[in-house]
Order: sequence, then C-alpha cells, then structure tokens
Amino acid sequence: MANGGIIGPVQTTTVNSVNDKISTFTSSGTFTAQATGNADYLVVAGAGAGGACQSPSNSGGAGAGAGGYRASGFGPSPLRGSAIAVNRTTEYTITIGAGGSGSPIHGPNGNNSSGLGITATAGGGGGGHGASGGKPGGSGGGGAGSPEGGSSYAGGSGNTPPTDPSQGNAGGSTTGGSGTQGSGGGGAGGAGGAAPGANTAGAGVPNTITGSNVTYATGGAGSPTSSSTGSNGAANRGIGGNGSKAAAGGNGGSGVVVIKESATTFVTAPGVWSINDVYDNVKAGTWSN
Repeated sequence: MANGGIIGPVQTTTVNSVNDKISTFTSSGTFTAQATGNADYLVVAGAGAGGACQSPSNSGGAGAGAGGYRASGFGPSPLRGSAIAVNRTTEYTITIGAGGSGSPIHGPNGNNSSGLGITATAGGGGGGHGASGGKPGGSGGGGAGSPEGGSSYAGGSGNTPPTDPSQGNAGGSTTGGSGTQGSGGGGAGGAGGAAPGANTAGAGVPNTITGSNVTYATGGAGSPTSSSTGSNGAANRGIGGNGSKAAAGGNGGSGVVVIKESATTFVTAPGVWSINDVYDNVKAGTWSN
C-alpha cells in the first residue's frame, strides 16, 4: 500500500495508562521516566558531622549543618521549587550524598545529592577543638564552644551556594565569655541556636512526597560543657551530627532523592508512518514519540 512514499503496514495508535509512581533512592542509581511530563522531586544532601571539643574542659563541640533541602512540593510553600520536565524511557543519573564522618576536632562537611538537574549542597561541619567556626554548606555548622575568656566563633553560612528557594540556614555562633557549650547547626527550616544560652539544632522541614509525613534536614545540636557523646544524624534524611565532649562528633546523616510521577495517559504509535500522517497528528497535537 502506498503511504506518502514510505513502504510499510497500515499503522495504529495505542493509548497507554500509567499510575502514580514514587521512586525513592537511598543510594546512587538511575531513574527511568515512565511517561513524558512533569515530575515532582525531593533532593536532600548528606549532612555535616558534629565537632568535638575534649579540651578545654569548659567548652563544647558544635552541631553540624543539615544537608541542603530542595523540593518541588509536599512541604512548606515558601520552599517549593518547580516540577521538572522528564521524557519517557529517558535515564537520569541520581547521586546520593553520604554524611560527614565525626572527627576529634572540626567536623567535616557531608556530600552533595543530585537528580533531574537539581543539586542539594552538603551540610557544613560543626566547629570543634582548636577551635573554629562552623563550615558553610546547604545549612551551616555551628561555632565551637568558647573557652573561658576565649574568642567568639561564628556559625557557618547556609544556602551556600545560593539557591532560590533557599536550601538551608546558618549555624549558631558563640560569643566568648566564661565558657560555653557548642552552638547548634543550621537546618532547612531555621538557624542553629547561638551559645551561650542555646545549643539547639536548627529546625528541619516536613515533606509528604512519599505518602508519609517525614521531617528532613534538621541541624545537629551543640554539646554542653559537661561530658557528652555526639549522636549521629538519621540516615537518608540529611540530619546533622551532634557536637561532642568525647573523642568525636556525631556522623552526619546521608541524603535521599525521591521522584514522583503523576498518573497520566499517552499515545504510542509504533512502526512506519507516512510523512503526511505524522504531519497531521503533530498539527492536531495527537502525536507522541
């Protein structure tokens, strides 16, 4: 049968239906889109590790910054970005950032997470012995506790590098004086507590993209001046490690990437089509690759 210069069988179209699909990555991998359209996302980076301050005896290690938080919905509206266009059967690389590992001094930063072209920046490490301010990151680490008569140590800046909406907040600072606990690390929902007087972790952010209400990207708490062991941040939620008076600060929690595709229908048209038929379908808006 002649069909506009292309030889082949008469073709038909097939209408395909797909349901909502939620893909959760707790380790690096590949995402394959089930349909062409817009996909919602949650990308959280690995958090920093808390700082440790075994000496001097009257100061504490600081809490770490949370991993950067970026989402297109399902959480507080001021922090919502735009959904991302994806193409059916296309593969997208997903990277999950590990949290920082606690050390006996200044806590290290975590690692970035990324997916669908969105990157969340690692949380900053908390200040510790030898002393130091918090490191910058998605959320900043807190400043180390000040020894008696000691210096002030600033919290690390958050939302570094900057994104819009913001991916995190600054860590708390210390102001010197008669010896203080470490300050709190920043979180996606608020800054870390400043010492003396506060060593509280910066608030995280709730998100329901998985169908459950889960809080992500909370900062780590600073250590008091008395003996304490810094606890680790929760895995796959980007939660900062706590500061410590022991050998090492708490580890930062690893990141996560969640992608949600909404239910939809699409048309496939396999085989050989005439150029005229392709043109007519494209013009009518009924052609789908």
